[in-house]
Amino acid sequence: MAYNPDVLSTILSARSLTEEQLSNRLRIEPAELSRELDREPEPGQGILNRIAKELGVPSYAFFMERAPALHDVLPDFRSSAARPSAKTKETIQSIQFAEGVQRTLVALPGRGELPQFEANTNAEIDAFAFAVRQQFNITLEDQLESKDANAFYLICRKKIEDRGIFVLHDSFPEEDGSGFCLSHRHPVIVVNTRKQTRGRRLFTLVHELAHVLRRSTGISDPFIRKNAVERVCNRFAGSFLVPRSYVRALLNGAITSEPDDEDVKWAARRLKISQEATVLRLEQLGFYRPGSYDHWKVLVRGRNPDYFEKRGGPPGREPPPQEKIKLSKFGFSFARAFDSLLRQGLISEINLYRATGLKPKYQRQYFDYVKSLTSDQLQTLELDDE
Repeated sequence: MAYNPDVLSTILSARSLTEEQLSNRLRIEPAELSRELDREPEPGQGILNRIAKELGVPSYAFFMERAPALHDVLPDFRSSAARPSAKTKETIQSIQFAEGVQRTLVALPGRGELPQFEANTNAEIDAFAFAVRQQFNITLEDQLESKDANAFYLICRKKIEDRGIFVLHDSFPEEDGSGFCLSHRHPVIVVNTRKQTRGRRLFTLVHELAHVLRRSTGISDPFIRKNAVERVCNRFAGSFLVPRSYVRALLNGAITSEPDDEDVKWAARRLKISQEATVLRLEQLGFYRPGSYDHWKVLVRGRNPDYFEKRGGPPGREPPPQEKIKLSKFGFSFARAFDSLLRQGLISEINLYRATGLKPKYQRQYFDYVKSLTSDQLQTLELDDE
């Protein structure tokens, strides 16, 4: 079949991109891109391959009668109208990765109905978040006994996954959001690991849990709140992680009402969450005076402590075991679900790899490792990103 220029126009529109923006991404002049696309009898395969890679579609799509359906276009809850927006190719690949996992789970029954998030007022949201936390069995003792934000994150992730929610890690540009969720009978949450500290990842995870409970698929950043959905999901995350009744036990010390950045840092360590979430939540609860959040943002402007530049390990450090890396990326539910599908012969190792990117040589050691973990080991488990 001949090259179909209408397909490119349709895909660009779906990706919220113009031809000029596409040329910028390809690092070629707009006039040069136009010449390439107008070439007779059709554009060269080289430029079509580059465009296909940038737009996250197969190159043969440009020779189809009509554009393929793009299931990886998500509402962007960072905008006031929660409409789709342009994403980098890395983010598109991350969404496609999550959708590949979700599609491959259709043979499995759901784990039961999750609570429905219908609360609207602050009091209703606080009560609902606390009820969900109790239902998920994330206790005050879990938070008190966790040595740091990393340990508490793992406990929360494990117990959220025990409810049938798949939590995946992936890295994509932070300007595209902190995470996203795909609501479904098998809901998937993806936490963006790029530059986010464990404390911030935890807030992102619970913020995305709120979206799952609202049955609202989309991409977001907990601290960009331009619409009502993001505001209630943010309130849920703060209430879930720091219930009012837990604050004094968690902080176990005098609480200043006019915090400086060191006070916020201390409280965040005690709560095991991010510094930004800490100052926001403690102001909401009245422990910090009104305006503390805005004052903190001025204090840390340009050096948000909840982000970091990735650094290599010490010279000579052994790379972490692959089973730990895979657990960090794919999580607990993934191992249980796909181990079961493999053992039942409902999927092959190679098809699992094609759908999710998990290579056959790592599948068994990762699945067996997850099954071997005890509750005590979870408390001290250290996981590295890919």
